[in-house]
This record gives sequence, structure tokens and C-alpha cells, in this order.
Amino acid sequence: MSSSPLIPDKISDDALVIKQYKSLINKLIPLQQENRLLEGLNKFSGRLPSRVRNIIKEEVIRLTSLTDASADNSQFAKFPVLKFKHFGIAMRLDKVGQEILQRETNRFSDRYTVGVFESVMNSEHYQSFIKQEQQEKIVKAFCVESQYFNDIDFGEDLAIRPNFTVFSPTFDKGKNCPVLSLSHKGMVVETKRTPVIETENSVFVFTFPKVAGFTDKQTDITYVLTDTNFNKESSVFETAFSLSPATPKKFIERLAKYVENAVNQFPLQRELEIERVMQNLERDRILANSPWIPLFLGQKDGQLQPLFELMTPTNLEYNSRYSNLKDLPTHNIFYNLIKELQVHKETFLLKGVLENKNQEVHVAATHRQLANNGLIKQFIQLATLSDKFSVIQYRLETVEASHKSVAFDIHDIIASEYGELSQISHILFCKDVTNWIGNLKIAQPEPLKPFPKVIIDDLSRWSIAIVMEDQTDRRAEARYLMNAPAIIKVGLFKQHEATLNDLSAHGLKLTLNKPGDINFEEQIKISVKVLKLSGQKYQIVKYDKTSGILHLKLPEQLVKTEGQKLRGLFSNNSEYFNQRDLSIRQRNIYRFLWELSIRNLPCASVLITNNRFTIDRLKTIYHKEESFDLQPFDVLGNEVPLHGFLADKDATGPKSQLLEDMLRKNQRDAHVVHVVRSNNKQIIFIKEQDFLFGKVRSQISSHVSKNAIEPFVTHLSAMRCTDPNTPLTSKRLAQISKLDLNVYTKINAMQKGYTHVLYITNVSLFHSVLLKFSIYPEAKTTNK
Repeated sequence: MSSSPLIPDKISDDALVIKQYKSLINKLIPLQQENRLLEGLNKFSGRLPSRVRNIIKEEVIRLTSLTDASADNSQFAKFPVLKFKHFGIAMRLDKVGQEILQRETNRFSDRYTVGVFESVMNSEHYQSFIKQEQQEKIVKAFCVESQYFNDIDFGEDLAIRPNFTVFSPTFDKGKNCPVLSLSHKGMVVETKRTPVIETENSVFVFTFPKVAGFTDKQTDITYVLTDTNFNKESSVFETAFSLSPATPKKFIERLAKYVENAVNQFPLQRELEIERVMQNLERDRILANSPWIPLFLGQKDGQLQPLFELMTPTNLEYNSRYSNLKDLPTHNIFYNLIKELQVHKETFLLKGVLENKNQEVHVAATHRQLANNGLIKQFIQLATLSDKFSVIQYRLETVEASHKSVAFDIHDIIASEYGELSQISHILFCKDVTNWIGNLKIAQPEPLKPFPKVIIDDLSRWSIAIVMEDQTDRRAEARYLMNAPAIIKVGLFKQHEATLNDLSAHGLKLTLNKPGDINFEEQIKISVKVLKLSGQKYQIVKYDKTSGILHLKLPEQLVKTEGQKLRGLFSNNSEYFNQRDLSIRQRNIYRFLWELSIRNLPCASVLITNNRFTIDRLKTIYHKEESFDLQPFDVLGNEVPLHGFLADKDATGPKSQLLEDMLRKNQRDAHVVHVVRSNNKQIIFIKEQDFLFGKVRSQISSHVSKNAIEPFVTHLSAMRCTDPNTPLTSKRLAQISKLDLNVYTKINAMQKGYTHVLYITNVSLFHSVLLKFSIYPEAKTTNK
């Protein structure tokens, strides 16, 4: 291609060289201003042709030459133009031009040069500067304060507020003073009036009482006075002391160990306790409104098996089509699922029903198993023929021993009395994602292959204890835990030995010592010697012949009379039965599982509060230290920029139509899609509809199969907070109410300000497989 006849070839070539080596020219500018241009040329451009070196050299000298040209950007200015002088030279620039002038002048060592003049007068540079400023404002607007799911580590600042007093003969006339704060460095004591100090050297010997875990008798500890002030809020004097420098190192270590071990028995020092309470309340809110179902696993017979499920009204409603009791697959499939999760931490289970010779065969396999065996297209093709196809997302979290210890301590649970809780080692979080997967279609069906037998679900199910909040529990009366021998009489001569597991005023549960296929009559008689029950008639509710568990209830005609007798038995032996009240045990188990869950939540979560400005409603984001859910974006210190997920891509300022729709128009779910180029790591935003349907999806699928790009698909779910309180709100606020009633009132009132929790979940694993195998969701058609 020939150059323009009005521009000589040499000038055109020089411009191309300058454009190509622009970054090198920018590096050489500060060296030229230090008279080290030749040194820089030799260092950075030693292998360049001499002609190119000369062009670069001349351009650097030109840009750093002083000029007296007047700058005027009125032709393309976006804001009002002002007249002023810069180094005595008249200027006509708007506020953006002035910022560019100041920035470029600083870059050229506080000199007005040709480079400064050209930057100010370049409209493309001006537009680029405005765009950069706009982007910075958008990023800043969507930056949200971040916290981890782990408990706050107060480090060296850790201090507790114990429930004992100390005294010193030379401080406040030897009166007993409550300790407001105790740490391994010092303490703060409280007095009603200005303390009377009877020493001149500020050294005091305080006598500590016998304290379990710290001192086995009254102990004298030497402190040095550091400060005294009057607390207007609590109307008391607070006097701070530091440990004497002569305190033995071993004693300081013992004190530090006591403070560390007592953090869950006592409130923390006031400011620290407020932080702890706020974190607990916010994590509680995330769990209470979470769509994920926590399933707790423990070792049994050398394998991880499900023990408990924590049910909340929200996860029950969100997963209305999925139940672990009914849908968690058979043992072999489950064990393979767990093995995969222990390596990869996340998987998607595909479930369905296949027709085989007029028989229905229930099947289940993970997306990874099907993809590795080349069976995923065939599985989806056949399973989607019925309406029983479903996709369940699982994430596995390992429970740390410290989490269990904290849970036991916070709720004063004796670990030895709850052996089943000590067995818990993992939490399997489950979520039904069938609704947003859509109707999947195969672009190019493949020849059918035989499925392996390991994917067949024999419909045998796990015995899982469903644990729920007291208010959610559908039981209308107290039940009592028992372990007593019982006799089941069937007819005139037959009887079966059993064990009484629990009972209430209207029913009981037994386990047969020898379970089997037993034909029970509609009514049977139960005898329990320890309760002095003999031949009590009961009606069968449910019998499991495999486990031998038998549920019974009193017949309708006996409810009033016999039920009253049993209530009398419970009342007359209240001490015995109160210790066996299953509601208390159930509450302790519920709270223990809750504490484990809030420290191991499965996905990033944003708390949203009331505010007239939508973006300002984003309060705090909770996530793991290494959160895959926030990719392809990075965490900036203690803030997370959410503009990549929420900001309108074509807007010139901070705006989010997606957030408006989710918070004000009740849109619950949405997907945000990005792809990252493998060669230069550039992040490209893709519209959701383009990603799901049409030519763009085909192009993305092609690039994914060639490993040219990596897709990042993020599922956003905005869950409305229907209740200002969570099941543990009163428990959390109990401690702070004793420390500061005003703070308690404020924090309690704050709970009404939370409106939503936005859950951010990376679902790229599943979508990557769909793209790789050219599987696509069917576009929804609308009737006109």
C-alpha cells in the first residue's frame, strides 16, 4: 500500500517507529532530563538499528524541549473553559485539561515542554483521561468492605472482660474493683468515683482471687498505672494499668493462655465484643437466608457418611424439588461423589430416569465423571426426555477441630454427652440448580455407548437426622430421650423385644432388637417396665423393616385419658425427664451445627441494607481467604471491587440496572459472564443472552475447546431477608446487653436495616463442560 502523496514516506515511517516504541520513549524521558539519554539508549535499545535509535533519540529530545505555545482545548472540552497562566504562558483549559496539564508537567520534571503541550492538546488523550477517571469512579463506587468467614483474629489486642474483682491496698482505699479489660499486657478497672491513689511511684500490687484455669489461690500481681479517664456513656472512671516490666515471662505466658482460653466464656473488652457480635450477627444472617443446605458428614465404618442436615425455612423453600432424605444417592454413588469432592471441592451431580425395556432406571453421576468418560452428551440427551432430570451443586468444606471446640464452648455443651457431634469432620453444602440450568440440548448427538453400572441409583437412602429451629419444628409436644427395654405384644401369644428410644404424651419410638418383615396388627400393646407401662395400646404410624424402627401413637379414643396419665408421669418425675428433654438436646445440636456452618459457608455473600441510593446499599462482603467465586477479579486489600459483576458496562458513571432489578423488582437470579484470553489475560464481558444462545455461544464453544479462552460464569442470587432476627440473634445480643445497654439497643435496631443477602457463586466448572461438548440451553419462546 502506497503512502499519501501529501506525506513523504520518511515522515510516515518515522511516525510508525514512534508509535511502535512509545513505551521506550516514555522510559527515556526522565533519563534525558537527568542528562543520561545516551546511557538509557545503550541500556534499552542496544540491538535496534541505528536509524530507529536516532528517531527515538530525536523524539525524546523534541518532547523534552521547552515551549511557550499557549494551550487551548476549548474545541473538545467537556466542561467550562477557564483562562489562567502557567509558567507565565496564557492557557484556556477546562478542569480536565488542567488536571492533564498538572500531571504531565510533573512527569516532565516540573517543566512546560512540547510533550506537555501535545498531551494537553490531544483530544484522544483527553477522552482517554476522562474514560480512565470515569472507570476509577465506577470501581470506587462498587468497592465493598470485605471480611472472612473465619472468626476475627484480634492478635495482640485480645482482651476479655472477666466476672471477678481485684483490689490493691494503695488504690481506691483497697476497695474491690470490677475488671473491665484483662489482657496479657495489662488491665482496666472500674471505679464509681475518682480513684484515691496512695502511692507516689504509680506501682500497685493487685490481689487476684482464685480463678479457674489461671490461679489456684489468691495471687498478687504488680501493675503500673498508665491512665485514668471518665467514661461519659457508662458514668464510671476507668483506670488502665500495664504489667510491671519485672513480671516473670512464664507468668505472662500463663496469663496469655488463660485469656485465649476464656474468650468464649466471657465477653471481650467492650470495643472487641462489639466487633465480635457484629460479625456473628452478619454471618448468622448469611446462613439464615442461604439457599445452600448444610449436610454434616462423619466417619463411620471407615467411610464419610451423612449424619445431620440443618434445615432452615429459606433452604427448604429454595430447594423445594430436592431433599437429601429422598434424593441423596445410593451408597456407591455417594462414596464416589465424596472422593471427587475431597480432591476438587466442588462438583455437579446430574440425576435422571432412563427408559430401558419399558423399565425406569434411576441414574446419577457427576459432570466430571461423565465428561471424562465421554458420556455427558448421551446422558443429557436421554435424561432430559423425562421431567425428572435435575442438577445438584455440591461443595465440600473440612471442619477444623478449633471450630468444634468454639461451638462447644459458646453454647456450654459438654462434648462427652454429644459424641455424635464430635464425629463431624466435613460439611457438604447442597443446592438444586436445575431451574437456572434450563432445558439442555445437544448440538450434534453421538452414537450411543453402554453406561457403566456404577451410575445406577438403587434408591436405597441414608438415615439422616433433620435438625431445625424450635419454631420450625412441627412437633407440638415435648419428647424425652430414653434407652429402656420394651416388649411389643402382637395378638395373644406373639411378642417382640425392643428398645424404647423416645416418648411423648401421645406417642413413642421403638427399635426392634430383631428387625424383619413383621405383620403388625393395626393396634399393638407396649410394656415398659421402667415406666410402669403394662399392655398400653398404641397405633402404628410407620415401620421400617430394615432398621427395625417403629413409630407409634396413642389411638384417638385414648389420647385424653392415657395422654393425661403420661403427662402426670412426666410432671411427677420432672427432674428425671428434664434431663432427657429432647427439645433441649435438639436445641444444643442445632446451635452447634449452626456455629460450624457460619465458619464454613460455601460462597461469597454480600449483605445489603436500606438506602435510597442502590449502590450504597452494598454493605459488607464475606468470603474465604482464597475465594474462587470472585474470579476473574482480585481482592484489593480489605475491599472487594464488585463493578465487574454489577456495574452497567456502557454507563459513564456508577450505575447498576441489574442491582436495581434484583433489589427493587424482585429478580432473584442472574448470571454474569466473562471470558479471559489465555495469551494476554484480557477480561472480556459477555452478555448473558449472547453467552447462552446464538452465534456468540458457538464461537465461545470453539475457543474453549482450543483452550484459547477460559469462561467465568457467576451466578448471582438475591435472597430477601423476611425476618429482621435470626434463630441466634437473642443469644448474640445477650452478652453485649450486659456491657452497654445503649450499644445493645443500637445493634438490635440495626437488624431491621438488612434487606437482602446477595450470594455470588462461580459456576464455571459446569458451564465449561457444556461449552466443551457443544451442549446448549434451549431458548425460551414467547407467544405473541
